Amino acid sequence: MIIHKFGGGILKTPEAVGQLADILRGSSRPALVVVSALSKMTNAFEKVARLWFGGQDTEQEMQLIRGFHFDMACRLFGDPDAAWGRYLKQIFASVQDLLLGTPLQPFDRAYDQVVCYGELLSSALLQTYFEENGLDHICLDAREMIVTDTIYRDGGVDWLETVRKIKEEREKTKEDVLILTQGFIGRAPNGDTVTLGREGSDYSAAIFAYCLDAEDVWIWKDVPGILNADPTEFTDTVKLDELSYHEVIELAYFGAKVIHPKTIKPLQNKTIPLWVRDFWHPEGTGTRISDLKVVPPTGPVFIRKANQVLISFQPRDFSFIVEGTISEIFAQLAKFRIKVNLMQHGAVSLTICVTADMDRVNSLIQSMLPKFRILYNSDLELVTIRRYTPEAIARMTQGKRIMVQQLSRKTARFVLA
Repeated sequence: MIIHKFGGGILKTPEAVGQLADILRGSSRPALVVVSALSKMTNAFEKVARLWFGGQDTEQEMQLIRGFHFDMACRLFGDPDAAWGRYLKQIFASVQDLLLGTPLQPFDRAYDQVVCYGELLSSALLQTYFEENGLDHICLDAREMIVTDTIYRDGGVDWLETVRKIKEEREKTKEDVLILTQGFIGRAPNGDTVTLGREGSDYSAAIFAYCLDAEDVWIWKDVPGILNADPTEFTDTVKLDELSYHEVIELAYFGAKVIHPKTIKPLQNKTIPLWVRDFWHPEGTGTRISDLKVVPPTGPVFIRKANQVLISFQPRDFSFIVEGTISEIFAQLAKFRIKVNLMQHGAVSLTICVTADMDRVNSLIQSMLPKFRILYNSDLELVTIRRYTPEAIARMTQGKRIMVQQLSRKTARFVLA
């Protein structure tokens, strides 16, 4: 079996939906398809979630979301009203019922119950398109198969239950029938939808691959494969033909946008190759990620993370930063679910770089003020260069103020103002 994952960034137009169907028709192997929300719909539903939680009117935003999906239906189907009534209308009614109720507490729980509808709507649209165009398939709700805990917005997978449920569903399905499902979402034992982390559909594809012992995972992008830099920021990018699991998990950890950080572990555990392929040129070779023992040489790889905050903690009693102090700080970081992107410490100061989720950052700062003097800088950029050279460092830091720099054997990292 092969697992295909199609992201929302490429599902923008009716032509893209047609291209997706053509790719699947050309596949000779049994396939499971994981889809994300359509273009920018996760962002739109995030705004709805915040309005709902804040007790504000959501109708204007919901009209924009309905309009986007209905426009797609009008351009895809000869009878858009009939197509709309097949699945999409019922899903929008469910969203409306939710939004008419009292917002759930805390915000992360409310967020997951709303934002999941992006994936449910995209799979419903594709289900309708497949039916209209004679593509034999079955559409399954990922929440009935992927079992999670209740860590909202970053769900942990109950692997034993998830393997059991996915295999049960597979056994009910004819081997040559295409399976369509959603990325990003699972369900906790309490019945709540739980999302797997922003951009988590890659991870969903890896979960299904692991549980079904798939031969390959193909992630379809609007780029030729994994590049050595973001093509929206660099004009001289180079495609990397082959990478090891280890190298890709490092790149994902440092912030490379091509692969979700959690994706690699389940694939590595069963040595399932991962391909990143060009959606509009499926004949291309793409990038193959596997259990390489010898990594082909490449030049520098550039990763940029904007919207960073640099926070320094200094004990008010002027005590040393020792293991107990670090443990105390990290306990609070875990409590507020703040991921550290870079860390450095001296005798009486610990400095971290984190993404500027200011609700969480401000909560962290308030909790630490009684014992620590805290300094911070915002609107920063974190730059990582794998296999750096002096020329690569100069290119990325020239004209910038370097707030923090770290160099190891293979990686150079800079916090820049």
